[in-house]
Amino acid sequence: MVSRKRRTAVVLDTNVLVGALKSRFQGGPNQRVLRLWLERRRLQLIVSDELIAEYLDVFSDVLGLKDSTCAAWRERFERDGRTSVVQLGRRFAESRDSDDNLLLAVAHAGNAEWLITNDKDLLELPEQFQRSLPFTVARPSEFLKAFEDS
Repeated sequence: MVSRKRRTAVVLDTNVLVGALKSRFQGGPNQRVLRLWLERRRLQLIVSDELIAEYLDVFSDVLGLKDSTCAAWRERFERDGRTSVVQLGRRFAESRDSDDNLLLAVAHAGNAEWLITNDKDLLELPEQFQRSLPFTVARPSEFLKAFEDS
């Protein structure tokens, strides 16, 4: 019997997905993280209905993706085995940007190991608060270094 490798549970900030989809540089950290999830199946993406809605709004409004493309992404987020949809529990209020508290709640509810972001409001959360979290908040490049070293 072939054993399956355990996937690392992560929450991806919208800015990581947008950065990956907009970049032409194939080796960039955002694209490498996206490929670890989509192609290499090494990551388990944790999302909630609220986070999916945010992703799709940005895909449509910022990236200009067609409705059919957004529908395909919705399907991937809601039904793909590489994605887990969670119901939110604890609400957070620690980020300077209240919109970022959703990501903290999703990571907490989904028992994520990592919250991967390029957002300074999340990266600069008070150190004492970050130490209390059961997951690590990191830039894509920091995550990749730790992931590849493990």
